[in-house]
Amino acid sequence: MVWWFSVPKVVFGEDALSDLERLVGNKAMIITDSVVHSLGYPDRVREILENNGWSVDMWDDTIPDPPVSVVKDAARALTDFAPDWIIAVGGGSVMDTAKAAWILYEHPDIDLAAVNPLQPLDLRQRARLVCIPTTAGTGSEATKAIVIKDDETGRKFATSNEELTPDIAILDPEFVKALPKTLTAYTGLDVLTHAVEGYVSVWKNDFSDTCSIKAVTMVFQWLLKSVRDLDDLEAREKMLVAANLAGMSFSNSQVALAHSLGHCMGSVYHLQHGLAVGLALPYTIEYNAAESKEAAGHYQELASFIGIHEDDPVKASREFAMKIRELQREIEAPTSIKDAGIPETDFQDGLEKVVDFTMMDSSITMNPRDIDSEGLKRFYQYMFEGKPIDF
Repeated sequence: MVWWFSVPKVVFGEDALSDLERLVGNKAMIITDSVVHSLGYPDRVREILENNGWSVDMWDDTIPDPPVSVVKDAARALTDFAPDWIIAVGGGSVMDTAKAAWILYEHPDIDLAAVNPLQPLDLRQRARLVCIPTTAGTGSEATKAIVIKDDETGRKFATSNEELTPDIAILDPEFVKALPKTLTAYTGLDVLTHAVEGYVSVWKNDFSDTCSIKAVTMVFQWLLKSVRDLDDLEAREKMLVAANLAGMSFSNSQVALAHSLGHCMGSVYHLQHGLAVGLALPYTIEYNAAESKEAAGHYQELASFIGIHEDDPVKASREFAMKIRELQREIEAPTSIKDAGIPETDFQDGLEKVVDFTMMDSSITMNPRDIDSEGLKRFYQYMFEGKPIDF
C-alpha cells in the first residue's frame, strides 16, 4: 500500500521567530485571539514583517472550540485583505480556525463538514500557512487536522486533509512562557494522548511510531518540570518539540477512542480539550489491551521506554495506564469526570447525548478495539467514578 508522511518545515529553538525574515511575499494576515494578542506575540510577528516591507493585517476574534460561524468571519477577513501568507499565532483553536478559514478563503463554496482526507482541496492558489504555537499541546502546527464545532448542535467534528499541513511551523519557546500552570499541565496531557494514540491507531506506521516514541519519553521527562517551574525555558522548549513530534505522529496515523471521548466531553460537559483527552487516555489503554493482543503489545513497547519492564503485555498496559494516572496526579490534573468538577446530575443528564456524539466521532473508527453505544455508556460511567476499565 502506498502511504504518505506529511510534515511542515519546522523551525525551532531560541530566536526561531527570526525565520520570518526569510518569507517571500508581500501581504500577511495574522490570525490570533484576544488573549494572545494582549500578550504581544502577534505584534512581534507584525514588527518583523513590516520591517521587511510587508503589508500586515490582524484578525483576533478566534474563540475556544471555534464554531463554523467564527471560521466564516475569519474567512471574510482574509477575503477582504487578500494576503499571500496566513500566519496563525496561538493555541489549537487559533490554528484550527486559520486552517478552516484558509479553505474558505481559497474556495468559499466548500462545506467544511464535508471535507475529508481524500478530497482534493487545491489550496495554495491564494495563500500559504505559517503556524506559531503559544501552547505546547495540540501539535496543530504539524498536522493536517482541524476540529471545529457545529453552531446548531454544538457537536465538535474533526476532519483532516493532507493539504492542510502548514507550510512552516515555528517553535519559539518565548511564545509559551506565559502559559499558566493549569494549561501547561492540560496541554501536556494532550501531547501524551496524541503520541500514545498515534502508536496504536489502526493506521499506525513506522514513521509515526518513531515520532510517538520520542514524544512519550519527552513528556515523562519534561512535563512535570515545565509545570513545577514555569520559568524553565528548557522544559518549555522540550515540550514544544514533543507536541510537534506527537502532532506529526497522529496527523499521519490518526487518533482514536480517547479523542472521540475527549471531543464529546468537551461538547457536552465543556471540559478543556487536553484535560478531557488526557483523562480518557488511561481508560482507553485498559479497554483496548483487554481484548486486543496487538494493542497490548504496542502499549507494552511504549511502557518499556519509560522504565516499565513487564513480560505480560496486558499487565504492562495496565502499569502504563497507572503511570499516566500518577503523572496526572503529580501535575494536579483530574483522573475522573467527577474530579473534573462535573456534578452527577449534569453527568447523567448529558450521558445519552455524549454517547450519541461519541458514536458519530470519526476518530472512533481508528481505535484498535470496537465499542458500541452500550459499551460507551458503561465506559463513561467508569470514567465518572474513576474506576479502571475491567471489561
